[in-house]
Amino acid sequence: MIKKRFSSYSTILFFLLLLCPITASTNIPIGDEKIPDSIISLSSGYAIVVDKQHQKIYVFQKNGTFSKVFEAPCSTGQNPGSKQVAGDKKTPNGIFFVTKFLPNPGPPEIYGSMAFPLDYPTISDQRARRDGNNIWIHGTTKTLLPTQSNGCVVLHESDIQRLAQFIFFNKTPVIISEFLRWVPQDQVSPSKNELEKVLTSWHKAFVEKDIKAIDSLYLQGSEIKGKRREDLNNKIKYLTNLDQHFLLEPRDISILRENNNAVIIFDQIYAVNSNNSFQGFYNKLILEKVKNKWYVTDDATPPPTANKNLAQVNNKQNETKSISNEAVRNLVNKWVTSWKSGNMKTYRSCYASNFQSKGMNLSEWVSYKTTIRQNSDNIRIRIENLQISVDDNMAKASFIQYYSSSILNSKGKKTLELKKTGNEWKIYREIM
Repeated sequence: MIKKRFSSYSTILFFLLLLCPITASTNIPIGDEKIPDSIISLSSGYAIVVDKQHQKIYVFQKNGTFSKVFEAPCSTGQNPGSKQVAGDKKTPNGIFFVTKFLPNPGPPEIYGSMAFPLDYPTISDQRARRDGNNIWIHGTTKTLLPTQSNGCVVLHESDIQRLAQFIFFNKTPVIISEFLRWVPQDQVSPSKNELEKVLTSWHKAFVEKDIKAIDSLYLQGSEIKGKRREDLNNKIKYLTNLDQHFLLEPRDISILRENNNAVIIFDQIYAVNSNNSFQGFYNKLILEKVKNKWYVTDDATPPPTANKNLAQVNNKQNETKSISNEAVRNLVNKWVTSWKSGNMKTYRSCYASNFQSKGMNLSEWVSYKTTIRQNSDNIRIRIENLQISVDDNMAKASFIQYYSSSILNSKGKKTLELKKTGNEWKIYREIM
């Protein structure tokens, strides 16, 4: 009876949260406020945290102090506790990473417009013989209810679209906990020194080219083998003997913990070229606490670009970004021109098929805009201060719009949110 009453109160509380929705926000400083103790340190990027007890999802960023840049309701598995077997309708606890992006993965009322698969089961999950698969973060167009998923983390459609901008594949940690412990952000976690010692030992062994010492940090049976061992040997073999202080310190270090599991993310620089460009690799140590001692159980396979010259990687990323920016700029110009000329077929082609605005779907929106277009004369539209930001398959274009016609004169800031469908950018949201 007590359990049933508590469940009812939780449901009522959840609906009250929906009536006063917490929308995604950008760079909201929390100053001296508390943060989840699972974020031990965060150098750059974002950390996503899921609180199963209160059915909330957060994103944190650190720039001097921590900022909470996103907060929204979510729905996790129907049954409490961490996932053990396929079909138990539980959401796994642990530290995970998004592996890819799935556009339109299924019926929108179930999956929304996008899904982000997680790398469950991890090595630690497999060691503990936990199974199951297809644990995603995804959206839904239905009313969001607490603890209603089969194991996924589900957000309202508008929130998953906003969350997408903070996700970087295999880079952004997703920490899922049964409940969160909130601590002052300047409080030093007891685990911090323990985990930093593991990183220091790993780094020292790497610098001294002592692969046996690296092996000693791994849980028995989890030592680096096969191609991964060959790759590590090659890095050690070509390690440049320069000044340690300048060359060999790990950079961009983040440390996350969830109960007896932890992840240390860092960039290991191992060479400086004659043109002062760096060579290095992105590394991710997966750790587990066994008998009160931390052991490495796995390490990330570097992304395909990780072994390239870092300056070359940055140049390639900048080149890709420049191409994407130009494609978005062309789409915005096409959108403006088609509206001015009254070419509604071309105008419609600028939008994603699941576009919605003011309660209208794409067909209703185009019909509505066509009526406005037919009743307007002397249409003039001009945009200024176009600013474009691109992050993988998502983009934003913000500008000042000057609009005049026989029935309306207006000036204001407009933002178009876009996503990449195939090789084309499409508008899926307008904000004025």
